[in-house]
Amino acid sequence: MNVITIFNQKGGVGKTTTNINLGSFLANEGYKVLTIDVDPQGNTTSGLGVDKTKLNASVYDIITSDMSIKDIIIQSELISNFYIAPSNMELAGAEVELISKPNRESILKNKIEEIKDDYDFIFIDCPPSLGFLTINALCAADSV
Repeated sequence: MNVITIFNQKGGVGKTTTNINLGSFLANEGYKVLTIDVDPQGNTTSGLGVDKTKLNASVYDIITSDMSIKDIIIQSELISNFYIAPSNMELAGAEVELISKPNRESILKNKIEEIKDDYDFIFIDCPPSLGFLTINALCAADSV
C-alpha cells in the first residue's frame, strides 16, 4: 500500500485533477484506491460524485474526534474500486481546533493505520496552504 500526498502551496495547479485522474486510472486497472479529501473546498469529494452538502460525517469528524476513518469512507458511484473519505467547508474549522491537540501532526497518519491494508493506493488531496491539515497529510505520506 502506498500513501501519496498531492501537494502544492499554490491553488489552481491541478492537485485535485491529478488526484482524481491518478486514482481513477488505478481503480480502472483493478487496484483498490482510496482518496482522502483534506481540502475544505471539497472538490475531490464533489468530483467523485458525492454531494458534499449532504454528508453525515467527513474528514472533519475523524480529525477532531475519535471517530474511525472507516465510518466516513464512501464508495464512488462513478468508478468501481474507488473510495473517498469526503470533506466539506466544515473542515476549515479543524485548523483552529487542532491548535491545542497533542501530536496534532500525526492524527491523519494514525487514522490511516486502521485501514492501510485495505487499499492498494491511498491518495491525499491537500488545500493550497501549509496549515495543520496539510502537515497531517505530509506526515501520513510515503511520498509527495
